[in-house]
Amino acid sequence: LAALNFYYSNNQFTDPIGYSRFILTSLTTIRLMHMKLCEDIRFERLKLHAIEIPHLMNLFEFLILLNRDDMIRARDLYDYFLEFNDKSYPDLLSNIDSQNAFGVHFAEQSVEINENLKKIQEQIEQDKKDKIQEINNAKEKYEGLMKKVNDLKCECEKDTFYRKCDRCTIIKEANNIKVDIYECPIPSKRRSALAVMFELQMPNEIRCYRDILWQFVNRPKPNPSNNMHEWLRTRPHQNKLRQFFKGSNNCKVKLVSETKSITESHYSTARHVISTPLEEYFYENGLQVQISPTKINDFQDECRTLTPQLTDSNYKDLQFSIDNTEFVQNRVIAELSKCSLKLKPAEFVEFGSFRSGHRLQWWNLLSILELDSLSMDEESVVILITHALLQYGPVTKDPKSLICSWCPESHQQLLEDHFVDELITRLDRHLKDCECNWQNELMLVIITVIVMRIFTICNSTRKEQMTNSVLKCRKIGEKWIELISKTIQNSSSSDSDKINALRDKIVIIGITNLLTYSIYTDSSNILVLSNQDIISLLTIATTIHDNSILNKTTVH
Repeated sequence: LAALNFYYSNNQFTDPIGYSRFILTSLTTIRLMHMKLCEDIRFERLKLHAIEIPHLMNLFEFLILLNRDDMIRARDLYDYFLEFNDKSYPDLLSNIDSQNAFGVHFAEQSVEINENLKKIQEQIEQDKKDKIQEINNAKEKYEGLMKKVNDLKCECEKDTFYRKCDRCTIIKEANNIKVDIYECPIPSKRRSALAVMFELQMPNEIRCYRDILWQFVNRPKPNPSNNMHEWLRTRPHQNKLRQFFKGSNNCKVKLVSETKSITESHYSTARHVISTPLEEYFYENGLQVQISPTKINDFQDECRTLTPQLTDSNYKDLQFSIDNTEFVQNRVIAELSKCSLKLKPAEFVEFGSFRSGHRLQWWNLLSILELDSLSMDEESVVILITHALLQYGPVTKDPKSLICSWCPESHQQLLEDHFVDELITRLDRHLKDCECNWQNELMLVIITVIVMRIFTICNSTRKEQMTNSVLKCRKIGEKWIELISKTIQNSSSSDSDKINALRDKIVIIGITNLLTYSIYTDSSNILVLSNQDIISLLTIATTIHDNSILNKTTVH
């Protein structure tokens, strides 16, 4: 929950970077806890049990991973959870009273749990004897009252209904003698009884791990409500079992039942001793052996959170083409009738086909840089390219088929030096072309994103060249901010909209510049952060802050 609140904003419809960090952080925590538990001899059977997190393995390809370290971590997590996804024994969140359930096996082996189960069963036998004695006492009382009746005659007045004679009063008292039913507080089936005992007395390590796993399965709302009946809040179970509960009252996963107990249902009314057979006073446990249910987020909703939404009317109809890397070229062509008059049909098709085939995206980018077939000054084009390059992409189950196991097929081209050389040539040309044109800040955004992506993935043989490209982008950004700031200072215009637009540019360029400083946190970086770099970083951060405040509009 803390990771979700820190990384992901519930106030935003989409938050690809924040939500991806939340996924990685949560999975890393779950894996470390699971590994630690498996090392404990008490819990080594966990190695045989599945970890079932709905649609998790399909989710990896939609994650937005900004650097090599995150990609390596994602691959490790994928391999780990893939291994445990295929285990034959059930996971900790389902079938808790099945033959192979972890809790049943653990409870079976635990001396303490078996001793406590024996205590409960002995108390149940004693309670049954007490109930039988209570029933016999009630019957004796009934018979005693009825003997008194034999020596009496009815003296009721015919016209008086509310006054009864002694004989009728005694008969009424005898007929009202009732005894409450007895419901067993624990299942009679041993396997289910062991499951209940495990829920009551499971080790804190397992309870903590399961709570975190359960909350993650319920993402992004980790504590969903339910209409289940808690065992420890239900009669007679709460009175009989509460003393054996070792968990915290704040634990998230509780022992629950979809059905009520017999004691709290309409069947629980006290029985007339004279007309009720002895066996009808005794009932087996009426609660089902379940734990708090999960409420799984729809996979498409989760993908939508990880995918930016196009808002420009010229490109909005092509949202389907940015959602994934499926081949949608035929659909794009079929949608040409929706092409805006402001957009060329060729550009419409180029945009819609960019992500068709995850292995082709970098080749498509190379072509775009060469032919200028997409308008780089369009925000939707920035969104398309940025999302395609930063998304992890489809995961290959067998990493041996890859050049580097941590790098998915979508980005394998960046591990080929000759391909990177081609990209560098074209990027340098575009940087040179736009160097003096601060009007087109989105061009700098795209180039910087591309350069940073290549830097974090490429081989060490191309790190120096890519470092130079990163520094070029930074230098151009600093120059542009200086030029725009002078333009604002020298402006005689009172048009606030125009000034705000210029401040918008400064903020966008400044944020782009900040991105270049992430190279110092990359594990593959060889560049040293100098004092001058720190001063420049603080200056840019201050510039972004000041212009955001001075601007009357908010830049998203």
